[in-house]
Amino acid sequence: MGDRLTAAALRSGVHQRSWSLLTLCAFLVLAAAGAAAPMFAEASDNATFQLRRDEIPATARQSDAAVVRLSADVGSKSADQQAVVGDMRKVPGLTAPDLTGGSIGAELATPRFWELTVAAGDRTDRGRFFVVGDPAGELVPVGAPATKDGLWLPEPMAESLGARPGDRITLTVVVGTQGESHRTTSTIAGFYAVDAGGRLPADVPGSNRWVLRHGDTPGDTEYETLPAYLLIGDVATVEPLAKAVDDQIFWSVEAALEPGVTLAEANRTAAAVEELRRDYATRQPPEGDSPTAFRFASGIGRIVATARATTETVRQRTRPVEWAATGVGLASVLAVALLSARRRERELRHAVAVGIAPVRVGGLWLLETLLPAVLGAALGWLVAWQLVVRLGPPGAVEESLLPAATAAGLAALAGLVTVAGVGTAAAARRVRPVPPATVRRQPPWAPIIVVAALVAAGGLLGAGGPAGGIDLLVPLLVLAAVGVVAGRLPGLLAARRRTLPGLLAARRRTLPGTPRRAMLWLARRRLGSGGAERQLAVVVVTAGLGMLLFALSAVDSTADMAEDRVAVAAGAEAVAPLPGSYVLDKQAVSPPRTGPFTPPPPGPVAGVRVPPLPAGNTIVWHTDVLSPIDNEQKDLLIIDPARFRDVALWGTGADLTAARQAVDLLLREPVAADRSVRMIAVADPASERLDSFPMKVGFESQDFTVAARVAAFPGMKGRPMFVAAADPLLGNLGVDDPRLKPLTEMPPGAAVAQASLWSAGGEAGIRTVTSAYGVRPDRVDTASHLRSDASYVATARARGYQVAIGGYLALLAILTLAVYAQRTAVQRRPTDLMLARVGLGRRRVRRARALEFVLLALVALAAAVAGVVALAPLGGRLLDDQPTLLPAFAFELSPSALVVTAVAVVVAIVLAVALAAVVSGVEEVAYRDD
Repeated sequence: MGDRLTAAALRSGVHQRSWSLLTLCAFLVLAAAGAAAPMFAEASDNATFQLRRDEIPATARQSDAAVVRLSADVGSKSADQQAVVGDMRKVPGLTAPDLTGGSIGAELATPRFWELTVAAGDRTDRGRFFVVGDPAGELVPVGAPATKDGLWLPEPMAESLGARPGDRITLTVVVGTQGESHRTTSTIAGFYAVDAGGRLPADVPGSNRWVLRHGDTPGDTEYETLPAYLLIGDVATVEPLAKAVDDQIFWSVEAALEPGVTLAEANRTAAAVEELRRDYATRQPPEGDSPTAFRFASGIGRIVATARATTETVRQRTRPVEWAATGVGLASVLAVALLSARRRERELRHAVAVGIAPVRVGGLWLLETLLPAVLGAALGWLVAWQLVVRLGPPGAVEESLLPAATAAGLAALAGLVTVAGVGTAAAARRVRPVPPATVRRQPPWAPIIVVAALVAAGGLLGAGGPAGGIDLLVPLLVLAAVGVVAGRLPGLLAARRRTLPGLLAARRRTLPGTPRRAMLWLARRRLGSGGAERQLAVVVVTAGLGMLLFALSAVDSTADMAEDRVAVAAGAEAVAPLPGSYVLDKQAVSPPRTGPFTPPPPGPVAGVRVPPLPAGNTIVWHTDVLSPIDNEQKDLLIIDPARFRDVALWGTGADLTAARQAVDLLLREPVAADRSVRMIAVADPASERLDSFPMKVGFESQDFTVAARVAAFPGMKGRPMFVAAADPLLGNLGVDDPRLKPLTEMPPGAAVAQASLWSAGGEAGIRTVTSAYGVRPDRVDTASHLRSDASYVATARARGYQVAIGGYLALLAILTLAVYAQRTAVQRRPTDLMLARVGLGRRRVRRARALEFVLLALVALAAAVAGVVALAPLGGRLLDDQPTLLPAFAFELSPSALVVTAVAVVVAIVLAVALAAVVSGVEEVAYRDD
């Protein structure tokens, strides 16, 4: 008998039709939640690593880039370096190592004179040897090369020598003041283009090898601060020439991190590179300034460490969400198991009556669920993989596939144990029934949930500091409380029309007069007769849909908030400090010359202006002012309103929209009627008491009138700020106007305001403008760098994972409505057959059933929307990880989130109607209470 029960239990897992499908979906949710965590973590880590790698500027040194350069004194011949090349080749994740080398003859001869000259006819020029593996592939040729053999010379040297490819040249090294010389000849293989500095080779498009080598190539023997012109060739060409002129090559082995490596692979590479460095450093201890001292440069470890710091922040934010997702999946399995226990009440009584032990019942339930659990685990792993790959962070998912499969299996195993535990407990309850004398009272769950939600929400609002992991349960609790209230609405709606005709019709015990009215009567009657099961269904569906809506809206609100805060912190896509605005104005005027006893003329200097720049660029001046209201230092931003409006970042929030409108006010009327300068007060509560007051700007005091007050503004530096238009404010400074061209090295307005260039075109836009005027800014601050900050990345990733939880809860809501539909359809089957035969018809009965589920789903949707709206005041406490930044976080319902939630409702309705239409023909149904 035991074997027959075991075999029947295994088969029953896939023979219960709709119930098997529901069980499969529950385990799919659980397995997907478990498998998604390691996949999401790896994808996030790899995306962050690639982001940090892409941030490396093209002008970075080798010690900051994803490369390795090792120079070891293991011998003066290239053959001696093969051991170093072999050691480099053993490091995983690196490209094939290249052997390079540069002349160190001058450094070895110090302090004696040393010089290598190249002669073509009667013309000469200086140069130094440099070896690369493939000169033709690493250089940008100028003209057609003559031969593969020979030396490549820089284009400036070609002009000074007047030579052509294929010509013979004489190489001469002179050592010492006595003129000791060594001479040999070679052929010009070709000429190569040089970079903007005019010395080093230009990089081939898509490569930055020569930029990375800046500072590591031989220096010029006369102008020691400049790199030398390089005579470039391969090993077979340069090594014999260097030996012929008694020069020595110091060899280096170079390799780069392979493209597309993952963070884990890069971490292993960094560890191996560090081990290689330590090995050679211990064998070749530092030798001071020796030209053959061991040298090592690599930025791989630094890049990995920076990426790991960001990923750790991401993990701290996502770990509570991952556990919550797994908990939601386990809750869905538990819910299906509890509903199954109620569904199989009669079967449990029969099993206990024939003497089957509770543990045996639990084991049979486990066997029944085994096949759906295995299939659900496999499908959950597949679904999680595709969701992370297609909708998750843009990072590779490779090494986490096996751990994710293990996590999905463990989650499914936990679900099986849960099902077995429910089966065992349900059977044990029948073995030891409650004594008849005991009065069972159902706890008042509805008031308890509502009170708990109110207490939790109130406590969260009153608490300080950022929200913790447990606080993420508050939205679910609030939505459940709203669902409890909404669960009573269908009964109230069904009982609302207790009119006299309705009572008379009830007394006649006849159906309404028309089939259509009868269908509506049946749907309304059944909507109000669901009892506790209907209320539970409304609670779960409301909570699931509400969490989906809340999570999607949280993602959109967080993204908008991040853009707004980047706009406030950065100001524009790129900002570069300048020595003064005059450097970008070729027609800038100078202050008038005055004698030592002649006072400067009052008023604006004739011809002074804001520099006319290309569209998408503007000059902004910044200075400190002392507010007379509270005697505190404030920032003063001086702008050209017409240009500033089109260049600054404005985000999407209401605060920055108000700031943009305030700039329009300055554009229309920069000066008040009393000739005072109009300004915008930003996040300055002190100035709310006065509309006008004087402030000292530079060396003069001016009157200001507050034209608008806003909460945030592009370019804020973390303290209250004032914003004014440039022409009326700077014009009043006279000879101290910072727009004037200086007569001396000290700009006239340097003590008044510092100028910076703001560009909507990013760093490229800054470079375009400054290069046209021959200006090299000390630094360029970009908004893209702020967007890649660890806090913003972590917040975005955590909210993205929260959407997954919302999706799981929405799926649980869909399953709940489907289970409710299946149960009510089975329980009402005799009544439906009777109503169909007495004149209502099968079609109208089905329509009444469908209308009931539609109304139930719409009630839950309306309650979900109302619950999320009620959660809006808690949005800042729950979702804002940096509450001290401006602008303040604002949680808003997202239209796209509403659309997605509505689609989930439609799917739930369609599935509920379809399951309710299925008539079960399984024999075991006769032994169950369904």
